[in-house]
Amino acid sequence: MVRRLTLPLALCVLVAACTGSSADTTTTTGPSDSPSTTEAVQGSTTTTSPVPTTTTTLATAPTTDPDLSGLEGLSEALKEQLEQLIVEAQEIRDLPFLSPPIIRVVSNEELSDLVRAEIADNAEDFPQDESMYKLLGLLAEEADFESIVTDLYGEQVAGFYDGETGEIVVPARDEGFSLLQQGTMIHELVHSLTDQHFSFNEVFRQMVDEERLDEATAYQALIEGDATLAEVLWIQTLSQREIGELIAESLSIDSSALDASPRFLTESLLFPYDTGLAFTQELFAEDRWSGINDAYRRMVNLPGSSEQVITPADYTEDLPMEVEIEPLELDGYELVRTSVWGEQGFRLMLNQGSTASSTAVAADGWGGDSYHQWFDGVNSALLIVYEGDTTGDVLELEEALLEYAFESFPEENFAWVEQLDGALYFIAADETSVGEFIRASVGLDAVGS
Repeated sequence: MVRRLTLPLALCVLVAACTGSSADTTTTTGPSDSPSTTEAVQGSTTTTSPVPTTTTTLATAPTTDPDLSGLEGLSEALKEQLEQLIVEAQEIRDLPFLSPPIIRVVSNEELSDLVRAEIADNAEDFPQDESMYKLLGLLAEEADFESIVTDLYGEQVAGFYDGETGEIVVPARDEGFSLLQQGTMIHELVHSLTDQHFSFNEVFRQMVDEERLDEATAYQALIEGDATLAEVLWIQTLSQREIGELIAESLSIDSSALDASPRFLTESLLFPYDTGLAFTQELFAEDRWSGINDAYRRMVNLPGSSEQVITPADYTEDLPMEVEIEPLELDGYELVRTSVWGEQGFRLMLNQGSTASSTAVAADGWGGDSYHQWFDGVNSALLIVYEGDTTGDVLELEEALLEYAFESFPEENFAWVEQLDGALYFIAADETSVGEFIRASVGLDAVGS
């Protein structure tokens, strides 16, 4: 299921739309801290790339006529609104629907219940993830990770496209879609449209099932950046009065759960939207929608990485190095995950205790990595083996990880950072004896960093 965060995304999109509608460039704002209504615009980094105005964006390609015959209990006015949005989504995205989209309109309460039920159905990994985040100092010891995620999504989801059923699920008011809901519909219609053409849901699910998690992060950024770009272009068709109404509606949304969420979580959830938008803008500037369509085909077999989305200029050439970790058994622990941490993973972790600029410098030289995560039902252990593009990149990350371990790790937890044969090893464990066992098993000296 591809979900959509409302408030911070709306603010990011609105900044982009308001700039792009009166100039040849669009400024995309990505929060560098847990965003409130002001922090999502201020205190942020910006990426500028050209986006043509809407008059040059709408396509002349054929569109598929809407078919809402299966929708019952909706007013004629709302049906007309939906039909118009379906046509506009195809025109903006320059692709026709291969079959009419399936739309399910629900109340706000029903939408929240559906999201919470989906989270509950996928809660199997919450205990091991909560344990690891606490080990790394990303979560407070008393925090309940499942409750945080449930409250966050229950508050922030404005609608979603369910790739398993092909449904677009959105809430509606009796008087019709608000402007914010119309933007959500454009976003989700583009998901439905591009999934029909590129089967992205199947590809994304396979990446997740195979634990190609950094690759999945990059692919999701393409998916969400694509739909967000279409939403930006749709907003550019609005009048200044309508844009003002859309901003006011965005600012009226309760963001208390988002404001209270850990920084790494909000940044992780925003990444596919703000960084994904910058990524798709880069592709659009070079070859319009054809470049984005091509990315769906290319990113299936690259392999992809979050680094390529963060630095899109050479995403087809700067491929990640393969880093191997020998299997290691820990007494009483289960190896619950083997994957790639990725540049974005290091950024999220280091941002907890470092400035954004130093984090970016330390993470920017990412060449490849592999990690193993263990869990015994209560305690966690983690091993990351990292390789940088250059020796200097390894040294920069080593310094950053040492600083992070000293400043952010709970005092009682084990942390070890050391180089061996050009690679950087990062070990963390709740139990010191387990951390020492991992350190010795991978061949690190008794005297290290």
